[in-house]
Amino acid sequence: MTKWAIRAGLALAVLALVSFTGITAYVVERFHASRPVMSGALALDGLGGTARIARDANGVAHIAGESDADVFFALGFTHASERFFQMDTARRFVRGRLAELAGADLIAEDARTRTLGLEQLTQDVTARLSVPMRAAVEAYTAGVNARLAQGRPAPEYILLRARPEAWSVEDSAAMVVFLAHYLAMGADEDMERARLEAMLSPQRLTEFMTGYPDWAPVQLHDDDIRDAFGPVRVRPLPAPQDALSQADNPPGSNAWVVSGGHSATGRPLLANDPHLGLSTPSMWYLTRLELSNGPVIGASLPGAPFIVLGRNAHGAWGFTNTGFDVIDHIARPRDGLETTGRTEIIHVRGRRDPVEITVKETPEGPVLDPAWFDLSGFPSDTAVVRRSVVTHPDNRVADGVFAIMQSTGWEDFVEAGRGWTAPMQNMLYAGVDGTTGYATAGLLPLRDEDGDWTGFIAFEDLPRIVNPRGGVIVSANNKIASDAYPFPLPGQFDPYRAARIESLLAERELHDIASFKAMQMDVTSEHARRLLPVLLSATPESQLGVSALARLERWDGTLDADGPEGLIFSAWLRVLSAAIWMDELGPAGSWFVQPRRVFLDEVLTGEASHWCDDVRTDEIETCAVTAGLALDAAMAETAALFGRNIDAWRWGEAHQARFAHPLSDIPVFGRMFETRTPVPGDGSTVNVHHFSYASGNYDSVHAANFRAVYDLADLNRSRFMTAPGQSGHPLSPHFRDLAERWAAGESFEIRDDWSPSDPPEGVKLLTLTGR
Repeated sequence: MTKWAIRAGLALAVLALVSFTGITAYVVERFHASRPVMSGALALDGLGGTARIARDANGVAHIAGESDADVFFALGFTHASERFFQMDTARRFVRGRLAELAGADLIAEDARTRTLGLEQLTQDVTARLSVPMRAAVEAYTAGVNARLAQGRPAPEYILLRARPEAWSVEDSAAMVVFLAHYLAMGADEDMERARLEAMLSPQRLTEFMTGYPDWAPVQLHDDDIRDAFGPVRVRPLPAPQDALSQADNPPGSNAWVVSGGHSATGRPLLANDPHLGLSTPSMWYLTRLELSNGPVIGASLPGAPFIVLGRNAHGAWGFTNTGFDVIDHIARPRDGLETTGRTEIIHVRGRRDPVEITVKETPEGPVLDPAWFDLSGFPSDTAVVRRSVVTHPDNRVADGVFAIMQSTGWEDFVEAGRGWTAPMQNMLYAGVDGTTGYATAGLLPLRDEDGDWTGFIAFEDLPRIVNPRGGVIVSANNKIASDAYPFPLPGQFDPYRAARIESLLAERELHDIASFKAMQMDVTSEHARRLLPVLLSATPESQLGVSALARLERWDGTLDADGPEGLIFSAWLRVLSAAIWMDELGPAGSWFVQPRRVFLDEVLTGEASHWCDDVRTDEIETCAVTAGLALDAAMAETAALFGRNIDAWRWGEAHQARFAHPLSDIPVFGRMFETRTPVPGDGSTVNVHHFSYASGNYDSVHAANFRAVYDLADLNRSRFMTAPGQSGHPLSPHFRDLAERWAAGESFEIRDDWSPSDPPEGVKLLTLTGR
């Protein structure tokens, strides 16, 4: 009997192995069949003429055609070949249809986006497309669908056992909505305040919701503001009390521009590195479009027919997030609240019956249902209403980006923002004619003393500067202007990167591409430098704590990947932050396991040192005592993970950029979708690498997924980099080939002095013709 059991077990094991091998072989074969076609010739329906896609050694697509429509068709075909699953998940997110693809776990996500009205905004954006923009989107859509018609879908669909749906003009509009939703700010601060008001006294609440510090730089200097707007005009429009600025704004970016007077070439230089969530593939796809009005080169957005960040023949532009407060969550009495209802039907994979939700709308915005939104802190007997510029129906951002691509100078660039609603961006410009400038576009609410919206700042009155007196503009999510600007600018701002950039710019009289690239990779923390003098007075009691403190006494605040100091400092601040505010916050503390750098700065170097005392004990702890205990605890935790030899610790070993993918966690095949690489820096350095305190690890999940330096003396010398690679297909040679080069600070040119019809040696050429 035992022999038969053994034989049966072996037979089942062999059968399982054969089945697994067969399934694996099938999946691998389908994976290979779905790889992008990169050379040769294809005849496709929907293409009016001929288009050529030339991929260089870095996977950058250089696209030309007989007409602009052919170029946009080819761009759609290219995006769909390399990034369709990414495009599909983005449109499904906006339109509340993720559960159709991935099942019940995403019902709540769909319910939230349905509640916010993002699908209706998609229809509004589509309806307001200009005739030229609509023609571009229609050509692009035809190119996407031409790729889908070939079959052999992206490999993710093989694992999900699903079929991709055709693309539409509305889906491209959804990409604009995706950016507006992702980048708009204000909601988190309202949530924080609601959770904290019951825990903290008014004084402590004000301290914890720290405003922008007096020492920190603003983007636009007072003299330039006065030049542009004249003397300050007193207006009865004060910022309400709940619109304080907490200077911790992870969705950030860097951009700076200098005039020819600060450049070795005598022409402007512009740098830009937007900081967004790291993912496989990146949000951006680098490309060159040869259009009838000249080349446009830079970061395109898969799903849409335009280049968002980049340059044309006349100038270059870079964006950062303004951080302006453009979303409010308001508690309204339920009695007498004017509402209308709409029904949303959510289809769910694996379920026969869909989920039906009812959304209540008010004239201000939708009522948030606690079944889908965490409304902790708001009174349970009130209705929480979301008021937001994101869903304003007049959104013409698609046309604005399209107009920027076609701009021929500063005036065109500024005018392109008219009709922009959200997301509000700091927009830096440099022209081949020597012009440099700053503009922003969008709807910035004006509020009365009760916080109610009274209108928006007029387009002509938004912050805007051309050729500033000093010849330098630095935008790193720092505050845009002081009170010299005549309107309130409530929001969330970060002071540390801007301060560091300004100091680096001041170190040289003349800058060049090399110095700008070095600045983008700088990992010396102004935050660390401000805190170190106080931290070094800590009184640790353990040998590990004493040894770690001795290392930091010789440290200059640079978080290199190959040294231990970044790990010591980061582990210490994570524990110290919890020690400083978790005792006061009590049950609300779980929502604040995160860096609050400006508040920590104020506690250790300013007037809020009383936060160092543990309110749960009878003793009064000083910051030196609390910091010492925190260092002991942090070093014990770190030693448990990396050993007790501090000299052998490496920040880059613990701190790795994690380019996650929606399928990263699936068995067997998930690992092939994710990319990791060691990185330096932290959330306060110019080379940003944010990690989450709540995660329990040091993975960098938010960083510069695109870098560019533009040389206006010769735009072909401009440098670019993205990561982890151009392609979203795991079997493509360009899936993760740029990750290590990106981490090392390398970059490459994307030139326009050769034709995709006659590419240089080594470039792969794919020719598309209509049929």
